[in-house]
Amino acid sequence: MRFKVIPILITVFWLAAVQAESQVGSPVLEEKYRQAMALMAAFQFDQAQALLSDCYHHEPSNTDYLLKIAYCNVQTGRYPDAKLFYAQVLKLDSLNAEALGALGNIAERESNYGKAAGYYQRLIQMDSTNAFYFKKNGFAARRRGQALPALGYFLRANELNDKDIETIDQLTDIYLALNQLDYAGQILTKGLQLDPRNLKLLYNKATLENKLKNYDLVAAAVEAAMEQGDTSDYFQMLLGVAYLHLDSLDRAVFHLKAICDREADSEYTHHFLGLAYRQQGQIDEAALEFEKAIEMGISDKMPDFHADLAAILENRNQRKAAIAHFQAAYDFDPRPEFLFHLARNADHYYKDKKIALRQYEQYLATGHQAYREVAAERVRLLKEQQFFSK
Repeated sequence: MRFKVIPILITVFWLAAVQAESQVGSPVLEEKYRQAMALMAAFQFDQAQALLSDCYHHEPSNTDYLLKIAYCNVQTGRYPDAKLFYAQVLKLDSLNAEALGALGNIAERESNYGKAAGYYQRLIQMDSTNAFYFKKNGFAARRRGQALPALGYFLRANELNDKDIETIDQLTDIYLALNQLDYAGQILTKGLQLDPRNLKLLYNKATLENKLKNYDLVAAAVEAAMEQGDTSDYFQMLLGVAYLHLDSLDRAVFHLKAICDREADSEYTHHFLGLAYRQQGQIDEAALEFEKAIEMGISDKMPDFHADLAAILENRNQRKAAIAHFQAAYDFDPRPEFLFHLARNADHYYKDKKIALRQYEQYLATGHQAYREVAAERVRLLKEQQFFSK
């Protein structure tokens, strides 16, 4: 009997030790968790995850540990692992908003916007008074190219929280894209009252006023953005064009040339810079910029690039070159005015007037009115010359 007591005593002592360990383990886990939170705050996610994993092994059903481990995996780019831990959370708590939202964010980062929308829809079903959930659905819809559903989500988000600048910016973007300028102006005014120095709102303001041809307001909005140190190439070009319309030619040249100097130029930059130089009377510089626009040009503005250069060549009496560029303009876009300019230059350049006569008649057949009297008079005179020459 004496020999059987020893194993029993050992078992009792072992159970007591385990119980004691579990009792003192809770403060130990709390300390590890606290250290993990400090590491996460310092962006040391791998070290934090190591501590959290130890906590998880002691309490595998603790959703807080699971959520934090998943978050560390997201921050270190290990999305598959993060999704596994978030899925485990949802097995324990199917209505966990943090896990659903995080899975939606991961799906967005992976460009799986349909899946992201599914998670965000579940959040709305859980709480239809949460503006953030509607905003996230709005982003998902926009990224899927669904402008009208996105508009609906953002409108509801704005109803629930009318001070969310991000929602206001998205609404303005959509209204501008739909050319609903009145609505864009109304929501944008509210946004700028809340945050008058917000770069996105200022640039949307510039876009709106450019559509409305309020070039002084375009300039004011872009200048306000640039005062904060931002140098967006597109909007600096918009600023240069605004000054071009306002006849502030020195300012227009300054901003357009600045874009070229930092090699962020495009065919549009050179074209507008050429127009500014031409209005300043710097014809050689204008011609050079139009030539650069043509060299770089791949856009639907190519007819204008050729026509503007052709006009300079015509004024220089370089008729042959002018004809070539007016012809190129006409080939890109058969506008009646290009046809008239072709006829007029052919009239001056060729001794044989048959080409000019044919082109004048083709112009008159279009019904275009701007040069009709001139073209009709030249047709009459050229036909008289043909008759008497016979």
